[in-house]
Amino acid sequence: MNLTTRPPRSGVVWSGVSSVRVRPWPHLPQQAFLLIAGSHGPDLELPHSDILNEWVHTISSWGYQKVRTTALAPAPAHALRAVGFVTAQELLLLKCTHYTAPSFDIPRDIAPRPVRQLLGKRYSSRLIEEILEVDQLAFGDEWSLDHESLRDAFRATRSSRLFISRTHGKIDGFVLVGATGSNGFIQRLAVHPSARRTGVASRLVASALRWSFKHGCSATVVNTEVSNAAAIDLYRSFDFVPMEHGLHVLERDLQ
Repeated sequence: MNLTTRPPRSGVVWSGVSSVRVRPWPHLPQQAFLLIAGSHGPDLELPHSDILNEWVHTISSWGYQKVRTTALAPAPAHALRAVGFVTAQELLLLKCTHYTAPSFDIPRDIAPRPVRQLLGKRYSSRLIEEILEVDQLAFGDEWSLDHESLRDAFRATRSSRLFISRTHGKIDGFVLVGATGSNGFIQRLAVHPSARRTGVASRLVASALRWSFKHGCSATVVNTEVSNAAAIDLYRSFDFVPMEHGLHVLERDLQ
């Protein structure tokens, strides 16, 4: 175990089987974001409860009032519940297996356009701001991305592609899809509230699945909140099926 002392607000709190770091939760500066590498993996084992309590003590000493985790597989979630964490969000994991090239009955003239990242360059700051605005309108302050968490989403896979949908020159939805090895991942799907039930989400998911298949992925995985019936119905319409385990975002008060 390597407990690292750093200036308050952000830093590494543990380096062991998995790297564990902390930074402020997007848009909620008094709430810590506990990022555990490999937290989605069902085989990840967290250290003894004494070390988990050291994490909590360190985070509290940095001035945070609450701590919330990344999405966790059942085993690490169970370990953190044993030291006082409770469920803040329950996520359903779904998988779409690609037996053949995806084919969808969606008009091509209104399909979302891919935004291609040129080698050695970044997406424009204006585009990023538009994307984050749509994300905040879609998910609200509590669960929306900020610049850093969006960068993390891009870096979570070995390759990625951003697709956007525009209406009258304005972005009304986007999807970020990535691939690592033979697995594709829909990292983020957001649609402007005014564009819901207009086919935007379907066209974005279709674009993501086509990209995933072309990059050699045999399956694509996505997660969504268990109470989000509209999203679950959307993914089921593309032949996504629930996986054996889900994910849990946990939190704990530090007062």
